[in-house]
Amino acid sequence: MPELARECATHALLDWTCVALAGMSEPAVQILLQVHAVQLPGAGKLPPFDLQQGMLSALISGTAGHALDYDDVNSRMHGHPSVPVIPAALAAARSAQATGRELLDAIVVGHEVEALIGEQYGGAHYRTGFHATGTIGTFGAAAAAARLLRLNPQQTRNALGLAAAQAAGLKSMFGTMTKPLHAGKAAMNGLLSARLALVGFTADEDAIEGIQGFVETQCQGTRDEPLVTDRWAIQDTLYKYHASCYLTHSSIEALKAIRRDTPLSPEAIAHIDIHVAPGHDRVCNIPEPATGLEIKFSLRHLAAMVIHGMDTADLGIYTDANATEAGLVHLRERVRVHFKTLDSQKGSRVIVTDRSGIAHERYVDVGIPNDDLRMQWQSLQSKGRAITRQSLAPHQFEALAGLIASLGQQTDLLSLYEAITL
Repeated sequence: MPELARECATHALLDWTCVALAGMSEPAVQILLQVHAVQLPGAGKLPPFDLQQGMLSALISGTAGHALDYDDVNSRMHGHPSVPVIPAALAAARSAQATGRELLDAIVVGHEVEALIGEQYGGAHYRTGFHATGTIGTFGAAAAAARLLRLNPQQTRNALGLAAAQAAGLKSMFGTMTKPLHAGKAAMNGLLSARLALVGFTADEDAIEGIQGFVETQCQGTRDEPLVTDRWAIQDTLYKYHASCYLTHSSIEALKAIRRDTPLSPEAIAHIDIHVAPGHDRVCNIPEPATGLEIKFSLRHLAAMVIHGMDTADLGIYTDANATEAGLVHLRERVRVHFKTLDSQKGSRVIVTDRSGIAHERYVDVGIPNDDLRMQWQSLQSKGRAITRQSLAPHQFEALAGLIASLGQQTDLLSLYEAITL
């Protein structure tokens, strides 16, 4: 395992941890705690990863990590790679008494398995209506847990077969509490798959590509893209700096650039035209969001918020009240979304036309991974500080970031668990 991949894994771990800590107070997570009669001895931290052998902890922390829709994405997977993998890995690592390096290696492996399946089959799978974070993420979680629990090849095949039988998630759930539940279930089911396989539970060893298996039943049997062989999948992980669906980020950045260069009041705008790839239509084109969650999947409403000067990185703006705020709705009605083939599936061309007829145009593509890891680490630290203010004191955050940065040299994970769990 190259050190570059391990360094990328520390980035994924820091980002997921901060997003999950911030997400613990979300209603979806609180309902899970209530239903499972889990009473945590405090607030703002994750449940201990030995809770019911870690599976319930994986469910809760996995859901928390996706509740804000602020966690990382990977185009090769067609979903959010870390949120199923890391909770399962943390739970498995606890029981396996793993080292920091072993945890990082497992995170890399989980990402790689997700990308391997996603590159070959994820496009058709996602277009059909499956949420790859919940489905393909189950395989990544199983692979990461299998690595940490030291499963042999036979056991690993059984674990992946078990994952195939449990992989689930529907895009129709976007904008509801069930979307983050997909991630929590993927983490829990992946961990369960590895634990069962470890003690002899069997499954079809060809459950992914075999007859009536995962691909045949859920992916239309389509190989979408050639495999990437010159980069580890975790190097291509993209991080969110806006708390909304990642497919809205190019449009947000384009609008911010226009507003920065040519300050325009909402009243001065005649209309806004957003040109994006057709795949956006069924993901982030809710025309009239009614809730804070739905705002995250509404290009039109997010455009109105940006023009009004609202900070889309601020978790506090995604409220039911802002979904129906009169000024935002009035501008939203002047936003038009057009679907066309662009150079990038994640790119966006935005044209803001003012009332004098002058058009202001920008094209942005946030689908390009950042290979400047030092800059990326600094950006993730800034994001983490901002979103964990309710969970961690400033000195606690700095200690956590330093601990994760040096995790590859840690002989155990006790300090990490003490920092993030109750």
